Amino acid sequence: MPVSQKRMQELLQKANTLPLCPGVYIMRDKIGKIIYVGKSRKLKNRVSQYFQQNKKNAKTARMVSLVEDFEYIVCKTEIEALTLENSLIKQNTPKYNTFAKKIW
Repeated sequence: MPVSQKRMQELLQKANTLPLCPGVYIMRDKIGKIIYVGKSRKLKNRVSQYFQQNKKNAKTARMVSLVEDFEYIVCKTEIEALTLENSLIKQNTPKYNTFAKKIW
């Protein structure tokens, strides 16, 4: 079941408190399962985009509708964030990180 508009607002507020630095973010569903791992040069800007009322492609909109919470890990550099993101994706195989790979 998709999360409520109220929860989306709460997630946006949480995202707006993130630092403007490189890092990795981890999206979880209502049972705590990791559904997406991403990285960004500016965590606050990237993560808050997910919860704003703007157009998203179908895959992203579906993923966002399932996000119950997220966490993040601050990194010193963008390269460190990329390395950590790749490692977390390999360890957890989140549904929305592996979808595109299955098509190809």
